[in-house]
Amino acid sequence: MIRAIIVDDEQPSVDKTARLLGDSGIVDVRGRFTNPLEALEFLKKTRVDAAFLDIEMPGMDGLELSNHVLDLQGGIAVVFVTAFHEYAVEAFRLNALDYLLKPVSKERLKETLDRIVEEKNVQVHPAPLQVYCFGKFKVVAGAGEVKFRTGKAEELLAFLIDRRGAAVSRSEIIDRMWGEYDGDRAVAHFNTTLHYVKKALLRCGVEAPVEHVRGAYRLEPAGIDCDFHRSMSFVSAAAGVNDVSIQEYEETAALYTGDYLAGNEFQWAERNRVALKEQYVRMIMDMAAYYRSAGKHGKTAEIMKTGLHHEPLHGGINYRLVEALLLLNDRIAAARYYDIYRRKLKNELGLEPDAAFKRLMR
Repeated sequence: MIRAIIVDDEQPSVDKTARLLGDSGIVDVRGRFTNPLEALEFLKKTRVDAAFLDIEMPGMDGLELSNHVLDLQGGIAVVFVTAFHEYAVEAFRLNALDYLLKPVSKERLKETLDRIVEEKNVQVHPAPLQVYCFGKFKVVAGAGEVKFRTGKAEELLAFLIDRRGAAVSRSEIIDRMWGEYDGDRAVAHFNTTLHYVKKALLRCGVEAPVEHVRGAYRLEPAGIDCDFHRSMSFVSAAAGVNDVSIQEYEETAALYTGDYLAGNEFQWAERNRVALKEQYVRMIMDMAAYYRSAGKHGKTAEIMKTGLHHEPLHGGINYRLVEALLLLNDRIAAARYYDIYRRKLKNELGLEPDAAFKRLMR
């Protein structure tokens, strides 16, 4: 991906340029700025491949800004975005890679992006960072698992992953992760931990896609392949189980290999942990209803057995499993699973199966 920033004193222009770049599929917009000084502060901490700069800006225009940008990162591709054609000659005198006339067209932008890829030797489709949140949290970059210097560094990355690209203030992060510390000590812990996160990823050849804008931090999800993100994206768009969607339901359900961030004592994750298990159960129960109506009782039994690994005392899962086995004329297996459920329910909760379940076994 081409890592880029946008600087324009008009927010609508920043947003439009960001949409165009995002639509290209090969640009990761790391920062959007209406203040050139904020952009320069950002570049002191974060490497990028390209800077899309407006020329006509109050205080510090784009031509002056480009000099400072190149001083900070000499290999950056500077692209001027202007409504005035006469600036083109000056732009190239300053060694800008290209210039774009407003309104920018997709075709013209593609030419510029192709030049950036070719002249700056940018790897457009690097291997994504693999992040596993179901079960124990694990991050894989390239061929190896990322090892963090401290548990807090691992937790900070997990916290940013949990937000799915949304920005979160430093104060909120500190409240959630270093609530026992006050003032400067808490800030020092945060700064050190963020450094450890970036360093751990850099050791594996990955630059941490953490953006810092106006006191808030976000992890850019582009370039990250995360089981949690994939699951949430599917569920938010799913319209129900049918002949077309069933395969996607099966693939999404298979992502749930364990509780969300299981084994990690992250208190802030507890609400999502509960909600995601409930979401998983609803998903497999909907799948079971689809399989039953299609007469695929073997598939119903298969998915219900998987569900029992995560929720062994769930009444609905046990009922659907036993019902499917009976419909398959496997009464021995049905009786065995019923008996296991009945004994666990009695020993752990002091309860009996409900009346409907008992009638099923008569």
